[in-house]
Amino acid sequence: MKSIPFDSLPSYSELYLTYISDFEKLRNFYACNFRNENEILELVRRKESQYLSGAEFTRDTLCEILKEQNKAFNSGEKTFANIALLSQPKTFAIVTGQQLGILSGPYYTLLKALNAIRLAEQYNEKFKDYKFVPVFWLESDDHDFPEINNINIISKENELKNVRYLPGGEESEKYLKPAGSIVLDRFIDDFISEVESSFNKSDFTDFLFSEIKNSYTVGKSITEAFAEFMNFLIGDKGLIFINPSDAKIKNLLKPVFRRELGTSPQLCEEVINTSVELEKEFSLQVKPKPINLFYIHEGNRYLLEPRDNGIFALKHSRQKFSADELFGLLESNPERFSWNVVTRPVCEDYILPTVAYVAGPSEISYFGQFGKVYEFFGVPMPVIYPRTSVTIIESKIKNFMERNRISFQELFTGKNLSLKLISNLSEVSAEQIFSDLKDELIALFYTYEKELSGIDINQTESFSKRNKQFVESLQVAKEKFTNAQIRQNEVISNQLAKTLMNVFPSNTLQERMLNISYFLNKYGHDFVNYLFEEIKIDCFEHQLINTPQTQ
Repeated sequence: MKSIPFDSLPSYSELYLTYISDFEKLRNFYACNFRNENEILELVRRKESQYLSGAEFTRDTLCEILKEQNKAFNSGEKTFANIALLSQPKTFAIVTGQQLGILSGPYYTLLKALNAIRLAEQYNEKFKDYKFVPVFWLESDDHDFPEINNINIISKENELKNVRYLPGGEESEKYLKPAGSIVLDRFIDDFISEVESSFNKSDFTDFLFSEIKNSYTVGKSITEAFAEFMNFLIGDKGLIFINPSDAKIKNLLKPVFRRELGTSPQLCEEVINTSVELEKEFSLQVKPKPINLFYIHEGNRYLLEPRDNGIFALKHSRQKFSADELFGLLESNPERFSWNVVTRPVCEDYILPTVAYVAGPSEISYFGQFGKVYEFFGVPMPVIYPRTSVTIIESKIKNFMERNRISFQELFTGKNLSLKLISNLSEVSAEQIFSDLKDELIALFYTYEKELSGIDINQTESFSKRNKQFVESLQVAKEKFTNAQIRQNEVISNQLAKTLMNVFPSNTLQERMLNISYFLNKYGHDFVNYLFEEIKIDCFEHQLINTPQTQ
């Protein structure tokens, strides 16, 4: 395994790079240094003393809900053992989460889950007085369906291909329904068939698509299908799934929703004040709302907005509520309320005894804006742990790079790399070789013609004519060699294009673009376990992992 510093790759924010390399510069914005064991232990003790303080539920209540949910997701024995552990006061959660991308979405979602499992194992070794279990927060309330209804794969034609699932077979103008509640219809079979037909058939294809069809079955919700497929991918490694859209979970979150509704826009102002400080040096991505909650009305999810005279309205709808109506609905129907990006982290950590959250680069950046959010709700902010970042290097890609002396960083230099490769080929120029040969032959023939003219001038003229014909015939040979070199350039250009498509598809890091099914079809289900063993969660650089040599 090789690794590359993040600052040598494109598209990482300055805040994220600073978090990785110079945490002290950002200390005021995060709970503790993710590298410092003493600070982490102190945070665990703080969580131990504060978790469930003022809450309206117990660990046992939470664990009963988790058992019910994970039974529906076909979770394994280790998961239920970890849920039992979670009922104990000295057990804490290592949390991660993601939108419910179809077939798990880009494979960094899988990396986040594997990272959380590994980190829980590591903390269990380091902090013997406590227990730690991995938890995956299913972001089922998110309504941005076009972000999750498609995958990108490399097809058998060696092309980047996007395949979409469209309920009803048609694209909708607006998607406001929580994505996790969408029920799969018969068009999911068309989606799966298109993905399968896009791959070359391998020894692993039948098994892979049998499991895909078992998970993504007509009549299941996207939440159920996602969790079942993740369980297939990961196997029984003890990962606990939590579906926060469950009415029973929403009921536990009523105090969080109640406080945000009753104090707005105070939380918004706290986030703005923090953001002003961060923006002195960094670009930010989250803008808080006056009310950082959504409301689900007639199946669709709308942002809550304040209006004059204590009225609440749903953005992009005509629906309005008085304060009494809305607070009444919170008590009677808490499942209709939903977090946004600002309140989602504190909802996670109010419900769960979280001590660490495995976060991607964008999440790390916006967590820096949320320190006061945690204080506002009286919930300890967890360790924000950078997720493992990976590019999978297949053998054909590795061989091409080694043969042409290309470093991984050079793959991001675009035209400069193409020029370098063609220049390498052009170190031997057919044009130059034949030009030099022609000049040398003409000079040589001229010398001998002068000497031979003293013997027989008539024979010399005949000799000169044949020499001229020979020189002219070099042009034909030169054209053949030149064409061969052009073909070599085309081959190398095509190979480079295929390499870039694999490693940096659509100018995006592979982990953010490709679906894991592409690799599973080629290398089998054990490839996930191979990744699990290969990733180094303490390596805070971009990791290059070669595919198994046995393949």
